[in-house]
Parts: sequence; C-alpha cells; structure tokens
Amino acid sequence: MHFADPFRTARLFAAASLCLATPGFAQKVGDQVTPEALGKADWIQGEAPAEWEAGKLYMIECWATWCGPCVASIPHVDELYDQYSGQGLRIIGMNVWEDGRDKVAKFVEEKGDGMSYPVAYTGKGGAFETDWLKPAGVNGIPHAFLVRDGEVIAAGHPAGFSDEIISAILKGGDESQEAIDGINEKAKQQQAVAAARAAWTEARKSQDPAAMKAAADQLEAASPGDIYLPLLRNETLIAAKDWAGIEKGIDEIAPDDKLRQFVLASLARSLEEVEDLPASTLAKMISGYESMVADKDEKTASDAMQLSRLEWKAGDQAAAKKEAAEAGELAGAESNRLPAEPFEKFAKSVTDGTMPTTQEFAEWMQASLKAAREKKEAEQKS
Repeated sequence: MHFADPFRTARLFAAASLCLATPGFAQKVGDQVTPEALGKADWIQGEAPAEWEAGKLYMIECWATWCGPCVASIPHVDELYDQYSGQGLRIIGMNVWEDGRDKVAKFVEEKGDGMSYPVAYTGKGGAFETDWLKPAGVNGIPHAFLVRDGEVIAAGHPAGFSDEIISAILKGGDESQEAIDGINEKAKQQQAVAAARAAWTEARKSQDPAAMKAAADQLEAASPGDIYLPLLRNETLIAAKDWAGIEKGIDEIAPDDKLRQFVLASLARSLEEVEDLPASTLAKMISGYESMVADKDEKTASDAMQLSRLEWKAGDQAAAKKEAAEAGELAGAESNRLPAEPFEKFAKSVTDGTMPTTQEFAEWMQASLKAAREKKEAEQKS
C-alpha cells in the first residue's frame, strides 16, 4: 500500500478499518455488485461492461499515477491480462483519487503495450469512489476487487493475485475455492493488522501507554513477526517512561537479529527527542549502537552521524565532534549511496559548535538529491 514518510514511527500506521455494510455496494466479500459505477467513469481506453459476462473473472484494479506501488504493480497486472484474458480473465484499471484526466491519459499512452487492458479515470468523489471504495473501507492503494457473476469473491493487493492463484480460480471447482479462501484469509489477517496499527497510532496521539501496549499486543496476535512490532514496543516503553524496560530491550537484541540496525536506529532517533532521558539509558543506547556498528562489515556516514547526535545529547562534545568528522570522511566513500555534501555540512556545523537539527539535515539532503537529479536529467538531454 502507498503511505508516505516511512522513517517516523507515528506516521507508518494509517487507519485501515472496514466500513459498515451498505446494501448493494462492494463493501465486502460476498456482496452482489453491478457495473453501474464503472459506466459513469471516463474511459481512457476500452469501455465499461454493460453487464458482467457469465462465468468470467473480473479484476477491478484501483491505482493512481502518483502511487509508486501502483505503478510497480502494473507490469504484473498486464502480464495477467496477456496470459489469462483468453481464459476468462477481465481486467479493468480504475484510476482513483487523482486530479487531471490528461496526465492519466498520457501515462497510459506512454505505457503502451505495457498497460494494454481497459483503463478508466474516475477523478475524486465520483460514483466508483462512493459505491465501491468508501463502503469497502479502502483507504490505501493499490487495491483490487475480484468479481465473478456479480459477486465480490475476493479483494486485496494486486501483487497477491499471482499466476497460480488466478489460474486456480479460473479452473473452478475445489481448486478455485481453495485459492479464494486463501486470499480472503490473508485479507482478514491484513485487516486485523491494520486495525491494530490504527489503534496504536490513536493511543500514541494521546500518549496512553496502557492503550498503546494493548494495541501492540493486538498486533502481535495478528502478526507475530511483524517488522514494526519492536518499534511499537519501544515507543510504548518511552511513553510509559519505562527506562529499565528500554535498557533491557537494548541488551536483548541479538547480534544476528536481522532487524538489529533498524530497531536501534529507530530507537536512537526517538530517544534523541526525550528531554528527561536518564543518563544510564542514554549510555546504554550509545554502547548498544556502538556494538552494532562494530559488528557490521563497514561503518557508514549515517552510523557516525547518529553516534555524534547521541554523544552530543550525552554532553560529550569531544566525542560528538570526532564522530561528526568521521561522518564527513565516510560520506566520500564509494559505498556511500547518499550525497556527501549534507554529511560534510553536518561535520562542519558540529565542529564549529552547533548540532544541526534532524529537519535541517533532511533539508540539506533533499536539496542535494534534487541537484543530483537535475544534473542527471540535464546530462541525459545533452
């Protein structure tokens, strides 16, 4: 699904709860639907079905040009169309939540044979959004509905509709039902995960540690290996000011844990913002981060910058300046995939006695990335 700003925990979890049933609309699996709303859309290529063809499988794929995951899914959807349209699969791309038909038409034209199935533009607030998306509780795309004989038989991310699943559904019988049941069971789990994340986000807004913990427990029950669960646990402990719990968690992260850097980096950023952080917790964070970096094959500029921020918060400006200088030096390494200039500006600022804010560094990085992109585009044109 397409959600913005993956680096801040609080913004990672958009609400995804299902709306209450509305008779006659596509709000859940098992509902009967008509193609009426499709007929009210503006068709870029192809045309709306006047009625559902008996026995055919329809994939109603919701997408937008601004949605990276949607664009990434198009080749897969087009392959399904090319491979199975002769076997009864009908695919319709419904462009949603977008302003401007012209850019959609241009996008589809440029895709050419890579987007050969029928495509419609719905704009914002149209019949498709009112009759399908809102009743279904769809608030993230890409999203696809599977319809057969006027019934919504499944819904989910189009990438989840693999060749094997589509082939099985088209065959009918027990194999078809097994594939459908598998899709819907996965969707049910995803809904439970989304509901837990949404509940945690709401609890965090009010800084309610008990409610945050309950939501994290809910997430663990729905998805025990969820990648964001350690982050939720840490943020919950911070809200409760359970510093002993934070320190214990740092000690318990195993060196071979694949999420070690992800969890420690996120925790370090969160602890930077805590004003009354105990010295013992900050020291534990620094030692834990240093240990993680030491175990890596190579220290990065980002590693050195994070340690510099932590040392500065701990009041050790000498150590902070040393790490900042190293960040500037590492920024020029071939292995560094980010522009060197922001790290060099960071190093100079710290050396001069000022710790740049996270926002300031982000602005430097955005400016550098933009300049690099414009330079590349100019070179390609010349």
